[in-house]
Amino acid sequence: MKLRVTKRGCFGRIDGAVAELPIGYEFCATDIPTAFIGRVIVLEQQSVEVEADKKKKGK
Repeated sequence: MKLRVTKRGCFGRIDGAVAELPIGYEFCATDIPTAFIGRVIVLEQQSVEVEADKKKKGK
């Protein structure tokens, strides 16, 4: 899923260095990290089933 930081207090790795993620920063994750709940919004959520169906159709 694609997430966007909306509030301060989220830390992660940017170009290999640990730093506070700036507001508006977008990143992909498989799940919302517990510490980020209430500080990020979901922009896109992809279903695993949809991806599996696309792979089957492509074969």
